[in-house]
Amino acid sequence: MSKNKPSIMKSIFQGEILEDLAFPYPNIDEDEADMVKIITDNFLKWAGENYDPFEADEQAAYPEGTLEALAEMGVFGLNVPESYGGLGLSQTAFARVYEAISSIDGSLPTMVGGHSSIGVKGLLLYGTDEQKRKYLPDLASGKKLAAFAITEPGAGSDAAAIQTRAVRQSDGTWVLNGQKQWITNGGIADFFTIFAKMEVEVNGKKEDKISAFIVDWGLEGFSRGGEEHKMGIRASSTVPLFFDNLVLPADSLLGDEGSGFKLAMEVLNSGRLGLAAGIVGGVKTIIREASKHARERQQFGRPIAEFEVIQGKIARMTVDTYVAESMVYLTTSLADRGDVDYSLESAICKVFASERVWEAVNEGLQVMGGLGYMKEYPFERGLRDARINLIFEGTNEILRLFIALTGIKAPGAYLEQLGKALRDPIKGFGFLADYAFTRAREAVSSHHLAMVHPALKKWADHFTHSVVRFHLVLNSAIMKFGKRVIDRQLMLKRFADTAIDLFGMLAVLSRVTSRIEAVGEEMTRSEIDITCIYCEEAWRRIRRNLHGIRRNQDHSVRQLATHISDHRYYNFPL
Repeated sequence: MSKNKPSIMKSIFQGEILEDLAFPYPNIDEDEADMVKIITDNFLKWAGENYDPFEADEQAAYPEGTLEALAEMGVFGLNVPESYGGLGLSQTAFARVYEAISSIDGSLPTMVGGHSSIGVKGLLLYGTDEQKRKYLPDLASGKKLAAFAITEPGAGSDAAAIQTRAVRQSDGTWVLNGQKQWITNGGIADFFTIFAKMEVEVNGKKEDKISAFIVDWGLEGFSRGGEEHKMGIRASSTVPLFFDNLVLPADSLLGDEGSGFKLAMEVLNSGRLGLAAGIVGGVKTIIREASKHARERQQFGRPIAEFEVIQGKIARMTVDTYVAESMVYLTTSLADRGDVDYSLESAICKVFASERVWEAVNEGLQVMGGLGYMKEYPFERGLRDARINLIFEGTNEILRLFIALTGIKAPGAYLEQLGKALRDPIKGFGFLADYAFTRAREAVSSHHLAMVHPALKKWADHFTHSVVRFHLVLNSAIMKFGKRVIDRQLMLKRFADTAIDLFGMLAVLSRVTSRIEAVGEEMTRSEIDITCIYCEEAWRRIRRNLHGIRRNQDHSVRQLATHISDHRYYNFPL
């Protein structure tokens, strides 16, 4: 993403609110909405009659005819332009279809997402016209499936540590050696986006850089291992890949030499957003089944839905799902604009959705009681399927560091410039005057979200005050720690969690404002309740996290963890 593109969350890290990017809450185009309804109706009808998620999980394989049926419905070409045989859906429309696919089980969307969200995305973003003409029609029709391969035994979240290597030959071809691990669709794909290191000349010096390559299945020297035995998403294909002196044609390079890391990050931005949408679709099924059971299950002479502890669980699941959904579709609208950097928002969606839905599935199982633990009901499988989402597309721990460090980058650079100005006040007078004005403005800020409905003013004020406080505490931390901030990961987690809650508040305030304006306060009473519940909780978490930047037990946590790691076991005798 270009650093010149505006970003809601990067601006919030700088104490600014780009209200016009968040309000009004976006709506899907009417023609696309009609197309989405046709596709989802057809898919759900087919799935209800032909796809047994229990069988798929038990057999660790899709029922016969699944791939052919999905291909016939156009599922594999959802985001491929019509000129190449696809449906050309926007990110928003794709997410809505993906939601419906994810409502059935976790294995189907894993395969579809592995193909569309990440497998084809690099080609769509960086492919040459010739490469697109060669591959996209077959990928859109489902004649070929795609996979995205960057993870290796020694390189997971640390993508820069990959060892797979590509060497250019004198005739222009490439020789690829190495291996990949845990590749979704790896056992059934025909088209692979493979990442490898290669020597690239940078400022007259040779350096190792990551590049991306298109690799066709069937080439000599390309093999794949057996299917992994997984806890969840069992029907999806996950295998290792091996490259032994694999010769690739000269036109296999995807994008420029050495641009593979940037390509991978842009693809994963899309993948995280699709994943978050799918998670929302899955948890809606859990809420439906849990609330239905709560109404039907009688204990002590009345439905358990009337007991407050059960009501608390159902309300919690609903609030978290509504907030995740609000985040996702605000972010898909940013992606569809094309002129906005949505990298932080995408990561936030993935972290929030995966964690809150993991909790929601667990609570749904609890509402079911013993029945939820049995394989005849979807909760046991849903719990297993949901767990991978906290690891997929970048672990949530790494994504929190990404959110915090990427957000800190701009204010960090600004404060570095401030430091230089302080060392030479005469030369830096203009900059210091601007800094003093900015601090004074922040200290007396009375800015309000002008587009929020008056019924939500209390929470809008909490939001704007929290943004100012966030920025001031962030600046203080940067000035205190400087470049050492990168090693203060517990502190960075607090900043990331604050950013997540701020984005959640903004997304909900925007969505509910639009709903009130469309149908009135009376018809949106439950959505206003959601806003009150979430924003109150988020505001309290934000205050606690920002307070914890200065007063915390981080030193004791580090000491204890080091003690246990050094001894390699729990060694406290009774």
